Amino acid sequence: MKLSTFLFTFIFVCISFFVLGQKSEKFFPKKDLMPTGVYYYPEQWPNHQWERDIKNISLMGFEFVHFAELSWSTMEPEEGKYNFGWLDTAVALAGKYNMKVVLGTPTPSPPVWMAEKYPEILMVKETGMVIQHGTREHHTWSSKIYDDFVYKVVKQMGQRYGQNKIVWGWQIDNEPGHYGNYDYNDVSQKAFREWLKIKYKNDITKLNTTWGNAFWSQTYSKFEQIRIPNEKELVHGLNPHAILDYKRFYTSEFHRFVMSQYNTLRQNVSSSQWITTNVQHSLVHTVDHEGLKGLDLVAYTMYPVTGGWDPTGLGEEGYRMGRPFSINFANDFYRPLTGHTGVMELQPGQVNWGKCNPQLNPGVVRMWLWHSYAGGCSFACSYTYRQPLTGSEQYHYGMVGPDGVTPLSGGKEYSQAMKEMKMLRKEYNPNFAMPKDYAKRQTGILYNSENLWEMDYQKQT
Repeated sequence: MKLSTFLFTFIFVCISFFVLGQKSEKFFPKKDLMPTGVYYYPEQWPNHQWERDIKNISLMGFEFVHFAELSWSTMEPEEGKYNFGWLDTAVALAGKYNMKVVLGTPTPSPPVWMAEKYPEILMVKETGMVIQHGTREHHTWSSKIYDDFVYKVVKQMGQRYGQNKIVWGWQIDNEPGHYGNYDYNDVSQKAFREWLKIKYKNDITKLNTTWGNAFWSQTYSKFEQIRIPNEKELVHGLNPHAILDYKRFYTSEFHRFVMSQYNTLRQNVSSSQWITTNVQHSLVHTVDHEGLKGLDLVAYTMYPVTGGWDPTGLGEEGYRMGRPFSINFANDFYRPLTGHTGVMELQPGQVNWGKCNPQLNPGVVRMWLWHSYAGGCSFACSYTYRQPLTGSEQYHYGMVGPDGVTPLSGGKEYSQAMKEMKMLRKEYNPNFAMPKDYAKRQTGILYNSENLWEMDYQKQT
């Protein structure tokens, strides 16, 4: 073994075992280091190409494949009529080619029949405009009707695949958080009032005192008079205490939405299958993620280069390399919640949503994978295997092009990193001990979402 290879191996194995510590190996045995996977959407491609694609995913070096998180209209094309045949085929093909499967619940993308028949489920903007079907994450977390549909489809999935040996784990929803948008739906208004009643023990005087409502004659006589603070409804100067309570409420709805799915799955799936969600780290300040500690781990999505000039990027070509602290901070932010974390979406190449979509510098994708490993990720997954041919993300790169066979630059770098990971596994030493003086070094991160919410509105402070 070359000296450089030996040092590379030694450094990363040392870092890995120091970071991962003595946590349970139930889901993620230390000897596996960091398995790597990729998203694939069989419902978006002709079914005669599925086996070729899934076989090639395996040949490229991936150890698991991710299905289904945006496929509700395929899964339940009509109310109460479920279609899992296509997903059965995809899961079986993954097993045939010696890969595990991560299944996503389809709840970020309700089908159009639901929006048409039950418009209560749709979010409402601060302007009063109802957000319509046509994209994703357009549902409100506060709708009991939506809760019922979510419970039914998640239970169906859990019962069908919960004992399947090919299925390794589950992802709840996809980047839950409404991409930084807040909801002003009537059902959300009512849910906010009920949350306030509980917090203030049904004492409107206590709320008035806490919010300082004597100022500007904002005093309420009953909870039903309270509306979600909305600058589009008011002339000037929102009550900052009301904003803070609303964001606390919104976070509690987020926690309830995710954890209710967790509970439904956990009641129906094997104890050997782990359950997570993939929070959107770029919007970490929108909702507090502390309440997700009940998951088996909290995974995140990471796109260090999102298009356009970024002065905080690494070096003179930072806009092609990304910010060096993004992955590192995410690893150290999410790992302590449960003792494990993973990157569920790691950028494979150019994205589609930037003002411009620069090509990444050669080696950057591989670098990000090793940063993920060094930060203690239990797995790394990328969106997506095959660059979409149509739809909203057709300019988002994958491992291969739209033809399904031509490797793109990111795919080549993933393959290289996966080969290196298998090399490192041969060097695994279960008896390795971190030097005592190094192991004693500790760093704390103090991060408070409520302080950020307050400063978001009153930046001058």
